[in-house]
Amino acid sequence: MRAIWFGVLAGCAGAEAMPLPPQPATTSAPVGEAEFGFYPGETMAFEVHLAGMLAGEAQLAVGEVGEVEGHKAVVVKSRVATAGAAKLLKNMTDEATTTIDTESGRPLILDTTVVLNDKTSTAHAVFTGSIANVNYTKPDDPAPHSYRVDFGKITVHDSHSAMAQMRGWRPVAGTTKQVYVVGGKRLWRVDVKFVGAETIGSAVGNRRTVHLSGSAFRAKPNLQLEQATATRTFDVWISDDADRVPLKMTAHTELGDVQMDLTEYARP
Repeated sequence: MRAIWFGVLAGCAGAEAMPLPPQPATTSAPVGEAEFGFYPGETMAFEVHLAGMLAGEAQLAVGEVGEVEGHKAVVVKSRVATAGAAKLLKNMTDEATTTIDTESGRPLILDTTVVLNDKTSTAHAVFTGSIANVNYTKPDDPAPHSYRVDFGKITVHDSHSAMAQMRGWRPVAGTTKQVYVVGGKRLWRVDVKFVGAETIGSAVGNRRTVHLSGSAFRAKPNLQLEQATATRTFDVWISDDADRVPLKMTAHTELGDVQMDLTEYARP
C-alpha cells in the first residue's frame, strides 16, 4: 500500500504514534524550503479507502536536518496498515525509513519492513549515485538475498524522495515531470502532468490546490518500458501554499479504485 503514493503514491504519518529512529547528527543548516519537498518536524496522517470502504491508515513523520557521510540529510519515516474490514482479510503493515540528501533530493539509505499476517519481509538499500545495492529477506528463506542495479545517468527515487519531488515541483500549465521510482524489486517510470488549480474541501478546510495527474509504467533496469500502456493512473491534489500538503489522491489500480485523504497535518 505504500506504493500508493508513487507507483501509485507513498504512505504517510503521525509522529507520536510512530517514533522516528535515531537522527543524523543535527546541524544548523536549514532544509531548502519547498524546493526539497519536506519540512523538518512535519507530520501527516491519511485514511485510505478502496472501492469506498476504509481499507487502511497511513502516517508520515519527518526528522530534523543532520549530516550523513558528508551529506546534509533528513530521515523520513512512514507506516501504512490495513484497517476496517480489510484488516480481517489481510493483516498487513508496511513501514519504510528513508535518509534523503536535502541538497540533491536523492535517497541515500532505505529500510523497509512488511508484515503480512505472520510473515515478515525486510529490505535494506544503499544508493550511491545511480547505483543501488539492495539486501532483502523473504519469509521462509534460509538466507538473505542481495543484488546491485546501475541505473546509468538517471536519478532513481524511492516513494518518499519521489513524494518530495512532487511537493517541491512548481509546474506551469501543461508541463510534465518524469520520475523513476524503485518499489521492492520493481522499477517504475512515473509521468506526472499539471492539470490546473482547483479548490477542494479537506479535513483541514477548503484549500486551493495544484491538481496533478499521473501514469505509472513498469520499467526495466535499462529504462525500457515493459509495455506501452500505464499499469496504474492517479490524480493528486497538493495545497497551493507554502506547506504543499498532499490533501487527496485517487488511483486506479489492479485492486480497484483507491482514494487517500489527509486527516491530520502538523508543522512546527
